[in-house]
Amino acid sequence: MRIKLLVKRLATALLFIAAPFIMNAQQKTVTGKVTSDKDGSPVSGVSVIAKGAKSGTQTLADGTFSLSVDNAVTILVFSSIGFATQEVSVGSDPVNVVLVVTAAGLNEVVVIGYGTARKKDLTGAVSTVSEKNFNRGVITTPDQLIQNKVPGIEVTNNSGAPGAGTTVRIRGTSTLRTGSGPLYVVDGVPLDGRSARPFIGTNFGGSPEANALLFIDPNTIQSIDILKDASSAAIYGSRGANGVIAITTKTGSSGPNRIEFGTSWSVNLGLLKKYEVLDAGEFRTALGKYSVTGQDKGSNVDVFKQLLNKKLSQNYNLAITGGNENGKFRASFLASSTNGTFKNSQLDKYIGTFNGQYKFLDKKLTIGFSLIAGHTTEDVIAVSNTAGSEGNIISAALQWNPTTDFKDATGKWVYPTNGSGNPLALLDAYDDQIKVNSILANITAAYKILNNLEYKFMYAINNSTGARLTNIYGFLQGYAGLSGSGFGAISNQELNSQTFTHTLNYNANLTKKLSLTGLGGFEYWKSNFSNSAFSARGFNTNLTQEAKIDIPYTAIMRNGLVQTPPSTYIDPTVEIQSYFGRVGLNYDDRFLLTATMRADGSSKFGENNRYGYFPSAAARWNISNENFMKGNGIFSNLALRASWGITGSQEYPSGAATAQFTFTGPGQAVQTVNANPDLKWEETRSTNIGIDANSKNGRIYGSIDYYHRNTTNIIFEGTAIQPASSASLFRNIPANLINSGIEFGIGATVIEKTNLQWDVNFNIAYNKNKLTNFNEVGIITGQINGQGVSGTLGQIITNGQPINTYYLKPFSGFDASGGQIVGDNPQFAGNSLPETTYGFSTTVTYKKLSLTVNGGGAAGFIIFNNTATSVTNISGIANGRNIDKNAYNSAEKTSSGAKASDRFLEKGNFFKLRNVSLNYTVGNILSYVKGLNVFVSASNLFVITKFSGFDPEVNVDKSQGGVASRSIEYIPYPTARAFSFGFRFAL
Repeated sequence: MRIKLLVKRLATALLFIAAPFIMNAQQKTVTGKVTSDKDGSPVSGVSVIAKGAKSGTQTLADGTFSLSVDNAVTILVFSSIGFATQEVSVGSDPVNVVLVVTAAGLNEVVVIGYGTARKKDLTGAVSTVSEKNFNRGVITTPDQLIQNKVPGIEVTNNSGAPGAGTTVRIRGTSTLRTGSGPLYVVDGVPLDGRSARPFIGTNFGGSPEANALLFIDPNTIQSIDILKDASSAAIYGSRGANGVIAITTKTGSSGPNRIEFGTSWSVNLGLLKKYEVLDAGEFRTALGKYSVTGQDKGSNVDVFKQLLNKKLSQNYNLAITGGNENGKFRASFLASSTNGTFKNSQLDKYIGTFNGQYKFLDKKLTIGFSLIAGHTTEDVIAVSNTAGSEGNIISAALQWNPTTDFKDATGKWVYPTNGSGNPLALLDAYDDQIKVNSILANITAAYKILNNLEYKFMYAINNSTGARLTNIYGFLQGYAGLSGSGFGAISNQELNSQTFTHTLNYNANLTKKLSLTGLGGFEYWKSNFSNSAFSARGFNTNLTQEAKIDIPYTAIMRNGLVQTPPSTYIDPTVEIQSYFGRVGLNYDDRFLLTATMRADGSSKFGENNRYGYFPSAAARWNISNENFMKGNGIFSNLALRASWGITGSQEYPSGAATAQFTFTGPGQAVQTVNANPDLKWEETRSTNIGIDANSKNGRIYGSIDYYHRNTTNIIFEGTAIQPASSASLFRNIPANLINSGIEFGIGATVIEKTNLQWDVNFNIAYNKNKLTNFNEVGIITGQINGQGVSGTLGQIITNGQPINTYYLKPFSGFDASGGQIVGDNPQFAGNSLPETTYGFSTTVTYKKLSLTVNGGGAAGFIIFNNTATSVTNISGIANGRNIDKNAYNSAEKTSSGAKASDRFLEKGNFFKLRNVSLNYTVGNILSYVKGLNVFVSASNLFVITKFSGFDPEVNVDKSQGGVASRSIEYIPYPTARAFSFGFRFAL
């Protein structure tokens, strides 16, 4: 029903909006096509403006354009990033133009924080991924667009569920705690980084987090800039220590009103990688090998085939744009329904985006606005991060006896007595739906005081509210506290942040060769976060499979039920008041200097350290502009960069510097946090040296960077020294967390013919992480879960090691009775952080047909296979549970039991083919349809790895006490292969 309603609403909106624009079409038009002088290929997105008039448009994907002009117009102006601007006389129709390519991307404009700059003027380490280079396929969140696209940025999917959260690290991990991701800035608005998606624990644990960027439509993104070094990120001060990701959305274009429409459909093709347990035949053989009787039930069941979701996912996007030189707008709408790997798992999104820019007072005043309004509905299945021996659909599927049917002869669910559960029954009994509404809006006013001096004001608000209804019906058998009772929970969460920004921008040529740019600004940012939840048991409906009715428990929660006490949490308000400035000097386009300073005052810190100061400096030498390099015949661009700076981090709980109490009953409270008026910022000092190069003909381009990052004043949570309260105390410790490494990226046009072009891009990065001068007791984290190992922690943060180093008891084989030989004392067992990440992409274009391939991977790290440790260990077969093939093929016997040790550490090295897309440009059809493109795409085709689990690209949240973990796989939501097809066109 959701899909039908989605399509109906979209069709109605399309007809309603399109009709007036089509009827108002101009009578006289100029048409033509724009191609590149390199290979004759069409160039899309070229600005086509009527000189001396107020009309303009952009070329479509096939390079064609159609522009309404006055009879007096005689010249059209064509301009695009990477090409020389060209004026062409309007003669007979059509007007075909060949644009000349400039040095690859050097005039491209990138976001640098409260402003923009040409790529060739950058002094810091900034990487840009534009729309044409984004990943393709089934994309639900913006960060998926840049996976493996940029050296030094690691984007790891935490789960295979649609819209799942990701772990994003720029140049390594620079903090000990959770929440160490980069700062996201959308159209100049810094985001909070949290989500209003409610979290609630059940008998089965808590479900994985969703992505905080779900409310942003990937189709509306024009480019993503990654600010990696301190020179580029220090302008964001206390929030830039983990890097900055600036997302720029599309804006309106001048010209007649235009409609753009695209749609795609996709279907799951099965799991990317299977977890190898025994099939029915192998299971029967194993029963004989271990002398287990009574467990052959006579059937042959493929469990995961029964669970796989084969429903069609759908995606529809519509955009309308238009305007002139005095004002332009863009409105877009997305409606999508993405099915998860397994049945009953689904993500629906409805997102509207509207922005505009209008000029007044002889173009001295520019008013701009932007609105993103999104609604998401998630249907979540029982896949948690911390489930025990039961209550996880993936766990139940892996342990299911493959000789047993899911239902008996009467149609009732079969419930094993071994505690593993029935995965299909759990799907039927578990109903968990999450709805989140989000708004990100801003309004700006910019006034040109002088030709080279502009004042700009921005007000922005980001508001999200989430509601979650969780029901586990009482007919589900074999789960403690649920059978004949059921469980219902209602939870709500709200996030609200506001930003006020004032800036002054100054640009001037001081002499013929020396130019100056200046920025000064003030910013105030405020954020509030709260949640509430309550749950109940003891329902008298849906207690049998046959009597199940369509009334959720959350609709009838009332007095008389056994209710847990309601919980409410209001995060102390976070306020940041900032002053910042940037100065840039450019001498003869050869020597460039940039210096920034930001002062942040935050309510998170102790009263004695409210303010932190974050300076940076950087320089660039354009060697190719020197006289001795001109005419060298090798480089069109060769530049040396160097930068230094300090950034800060305040990513720890709000109110940690003040005394906090928790109410335990009427008139009763206990202190949970001690005050620390001296608590101050974590600081990261960064140094970067880089080289940029482009070949003379622009066909080869690349860069290489070396960096060193030193994080100090590390914020540490421990117990206060007596006689203070036994509550925790947040304090700074004088340790050093070092990240150092090398990044390399290269691109090339291998073949450049009239009808054939082949482009290749490759990037690789190496990062070394080490904690030094850490004189505290080691921090243990990394939960190991499951029957027989509950309460075990497998990772440590300690001196002289990378953070999240494995700390496990050593395994030395099997004894004579087939039992595991495990030492008594844990020891360092390997690095969980990838040392090397890399990416590869290539595009081959032949006439109207193009093929794009994207892939990448990581190396130099180890994964702990917690699933093999406890879920599929060999002892389970004695009770009729399925087992791991690796355990079956070992010398282990069924009496061995579950033990956590370094036996279950596996190399995580992998290469994943993320996407293959084939696109055909049909072109124009009749008089209305322009630039029709048809495409097919396959995602997650295969992965090459020695890891035996579902997916080596994993980071299930196994944190402990707010201290992050890495690379532990515990019965995760698996990744699916998917096939997509669709089309797009303009009117």
